[in-house]
Amino acid sequence: MESILSISKALGEKNRLRVFLALMDTEELCVCDVGDFLGLAPATVSRHMSILHQAGLIESEKRGRWVYYRMGTAVDPRLLGWIRSSVGNDGFPAQDREKIREIVRLHRESCLCDSGGRETSG
Repeated sequence: MESILSISKALGEKNRLRVFLALMDTEELCVCDVGDFLGLAPATVSRHMSILHQAGLIESEKRGRWVYYRMGTAVDPRLLGWIRSSVGNDGFPAQDREKIREIVRLHRESCLCDSGGRETSG
C-alpha cells in the first residue's frame, strides 16, 4: 500500500508528472536539462527528482558535477502504459515532448552538461 501512495504523491504534482513523462520518451536527462525544461532552480529540480526517486520511479547517477536521471528499471510497464493513455497526446505532453528534445539536443551539441561548463546568467 505504501508503494501506491508514494507513486501517487510523486506523480500528483504537475512538474514531477511532466518530467516523468519526458523521461518516458528520453534515455536520460541531466539536472540542467530538467531545470531548463521546467524553468526551475537546480535545488528545486533536485527536490522534485528526489521524490520521484524515493517512489522508485527513476534512477540517478552522478557524473562529475552533474546528476543524470533515467526511468527506473523496476517500473511496471503496465503503469507506464496507463500513465501514457491517461495523459494522452494533447496539450502539454505534446508541447513538452518537442521542448525536451530541443533542450537535450542543444545541451549535447554544446557539451554543456558533459563539460561542466554550463553558463550562468547574472
